[in-house]
Formats: sequence, C-alpha cells, structure tokens
Amino acid sequence: MTGIVTLTTDFGPGGYVGAMKGAILSIDSELTIVDLDHNVRPHDVRHGAFVLYSAVPYFPFAVHVGVVDPGVGTKRRAIVAVCEGALLVGPDNGLLIPAARRLGLKEVREITNRKLGRPELSDTFHGRDLFAPAAAHLLSGTKIKDVGPVVKDFVDLDFGVPKKRKGGFEGVVITYDRFGNIVTNIPQSVVEKTWSFGDRLAVTIGGYEMTVPFVRTYGIVAPGDFLATMASSGFLEISRRESNAASQLEATVGMPVVVTKA
Repeated sequence: MTGIVTLTTDFGPGGYVGAMKGAILSIDSELTIVDLDHNVRPHDVRHGAFVLYSAVPYFPFAVHVGVVDPGVGTKRRAIVAVCEGALLVGPDNGLLIPAARRLGLKEVREITNRKLGRPELSDTFHGRDLFAPAAAHLLSGTKIKDVGPVVKDFVDLDFGVPKKRKGGFEGVVITYDRFGNIVTNIPQSVVEKTWSFGDRLAVTIGGYEMTVPFVRTYGIVAPGDFLATMASSGFLEISRRESNAASQLEATVGMPVVVTKA
C-alpha cells in the first residue's frame, strides 16, 4: 500500500535511522519514507516538538514518527496522536502534542497492541522496534481502534504564553536554528496586533539589550545588523543578517525575551 512515513529524531549520523527505515520497509516496501530532521539536539524534547510543529502541516496525509526519547525503556507510554489529516507516533513525553494540536488533535491512544511492534522489543530502541513498525502497520490497514485504549492524561507540552508588558511582551526562546536565528514564543497573532513593519523594537535577551528594526525579511538590513522578523513557523524571531544572533547573544532555550516598542 502506498503512503508516507516521516521520521524526526535526535539520532544524527549512524545506523539508527537506517534501522528504522528497514523496519518500516520490511512491513510494506511500497511506503515512502521522508526524513524531516535527525539533528534535533540530543534529548531535547522541546526542540523536536518544534521541528514537528513547523513541518507536518505541509504534508498530505502521513504518519509522522518522532523519536526524542530520553525515557525509552521506562514506564513512559508509547502513543499515537490522531489528528486531522495525519497520525503522529512516538513517546508520551510531549514531543507530538504541539504538532498534533496545530493539525487538530482528535484523540490520543496508547500503543498496547504488541502486533504493531517487532517480535523482540529492545529496551533502548523503541524507534526501530515499536514506533517505526507501528507507523507502517497504520498505513497498511491497521485500524486506529486496534492500536490500544484512548489516553486522556497524556504528557502535555506547549511553547508557553507570552506575558503582556507595556508596549510589548515577555516571552521565552523556543529554539534557535543553524543560522543562529532565535525563535521566541511570541506568536504572529499577537505581533500583528502590537507592532507594524518599520517599527523599532527594544529587545532584551539574557543580559543583552538592543534596539532593532521590525522588518519583513533579513535582506532589508545591512549585513551584521540585528533585526526582528516573523519566522516561517509563525513566531517572532530575533536575527542577525548573515551572522549568528544566538551565539552573539548567548541565547539558550527557555531564556526570557522582552520585546517592547522602542
């Protein structure tokens, strides 16, 4: 049967991702496997959640497997999040939930049907032995009701709600990308009601304070200049044209960010 499985992990290079693909194709060799990102920062569930949140809305129907799983082999549950136009498979640690909510979360089920996994389940590699095979089975005819029971108390995760400040908001750093662009949790819906392109914004990140222009894209400012813009993910971003803002400002995930009109 044709279908799409995407993979998002913190595995990096090596054979782990290949083993997951083998587990999928051994069940259904006609499935299409798409690598979303295998460079999620190790054990960083929030980073993995942001990758899924940013990417999965742009697929046709697919099963998205996420494996950022510091609790592998413990009592943490394996789940399937049932959404509008997609299924997400992975650990019950919050990894799947922001993307699931963005798509339209219908229900979460625990994977208790052992037939969905490999006969021998490693205590340290559920990506290969449970999540990848389950995704293949779900695209090859297994019904959602046969996955396992509905879970109401799944582990939640969100990117937080920014606090209102005079002339702006206090948020946090969600993540930063390989270019050093700092993504905050201040959403576009809030930004559009508060500032306009061309405004000057006062930004405080950690111990750094600066005034930057709020612009549509990076090329509007000179190389090396700081700026604020809307990230493609729909959140306010603090960047430095053709340079690394995160490194320069020593930004870390969860660090407070205050943005007000200058």
